[in-house]
Amino acid sequence: MRTSDADLALQWLAEAGITPVGPGRWLDSKSSGVTEMSNDDVAFACAYPMVFDDESGPVRRVRTALGLLDLTGEFEVLTHLNAYVVDHADPAVIDTFWAGCRARMEVADPIENLRLSLRTYWFVGGTSKAAFAAMIGDDVRRLAAEDRLPRLAHGPLHRRARHVLEDSGTVCWADKHDIFRAAATVGELHPAVFHGLLAGYHAVYGDLQPAETLTLLEHLRLPTDAEGLAQLRAVLRKGAKSHYDDPSLWNAQ
Repeated sequence: MRTSDADLALQWLAEAGITPVGPGRWLDSKSSGVTEMSNDDVAFACAYPMVFDDESGPVRRVRTALGLLDLTGEFEVLTHLNAYVVDHADPAVIDTFWAGCRARMEVADPIENLRLSLRTYWFVGGTSKAAFAAMIGDDVRRLAAEDRLPRLAHGPLHRRARHVLEDSGTVCWADKHDIFRAAATVGELHPAVFHGLLAGYHAVYGDLQPAETLTLLEHLRLPTDAEGLAQLRAVLRKGAKSHYDDPSLWNAQ
């Protein structure tokens, strides 16, 4: 049976003299005296050496760091893990990282700092196309080609699609519009599509095309009083692409 990522992290921490004693509480027995540590303390002290200095292979480094994320939930872990992965030449490292991210976005309540990392790091700028494809785009395009989009209606894949769509406001429209159109054919994903479009309008680096977005909105089954729905329709009809082009326009609706 394969050792879990969290167990790999626990093994690494134990070798460093750090052991868990309760939720968010750790003991460091190798410092001068026994010192209690928080999740933040552990992530700050261990994430960098775990990712960059560990003598295990590159894939194991990624898995161990993902395990530390599971144990602590701290953004510090992702700061170093992202830096390690982003320019890595080994496809196995890239595949391991994205497989780990996909699995962690398939639960009911993903680690919030993982979602924040996607929104503010991977889904912005030059990394957004590949990251969005790895997180959901490739799966949706495959299901569309196989005429199996209803698989997005339930289960782990549905949860991942829902979370990623909600967080993808900053992904370039050219790289996500077909995924949003496909998701809009699945009623269970309509709220996620709406929130992703809303984020595309409001996020600092958000991206959407007003006419295409308005067409998508008209195909979604949403409560008529859904927060932001009327305003989004109104600004899109005026051809607005971003809240930041004219911040007063949204409040005027």
